[in-house]
Amino acid sequence: MITKENLIGAYFIDNDRKNIEVLTTSEDKKQIIPTILPFDENNSTFKELTSVITVDDLHENTYQKKKDEQKIFEQKVMEIAKKDGLLLDDTKIDSKSYNKLVQAIFEQGENEDQLFALKIALFELPNIRDSKNDELKKKLRQSKNKIELLKLAIELIG
Repeated sequence: MITKENLIGAYFIDNDRKNIEVLTTSEDKKQIIPTILPFDENNSTFKELTSVITVDDLHENTYQKKKDEQKIFEQKVMEIAKKDGLLLDDTKIDSKSYNKLVQAIFEQGENEDQLFALKIALFELPNIRDSKNDELKKKLRQSKNKIELLKLAIELIG
């Protein structure tokens, strides 16, 4: 039986929203009991559930659960990418970071997206962003490759 006292949560488990997972506790509160039931207003267990929470609550619980799962998934993907060296962890720069930087500048050829990203990153540096040397900043914006861009940035800062 589903009551306010033993209900932990309930949410839809399919995109069509035809099935609901209900989590309740045992009487001694030592076990969690999962139950799958259909979204059917004639089903006795469904009636028990809707006497405790509304259908709107089911939809909101489902939305929140999906949102929480998405957040956990994204965090795990980022952890794996950092661990496998696919993503730089800007909180700890090690020798591998410099290797990747050198490869990106000297070995990966010219890529407009990388060039644009490098320009954006350079213009976020206070010494470049706040520089009064408009001529060099103009050349920086107009540079056509990463080497030229970095030379100009070093000249502007130095």
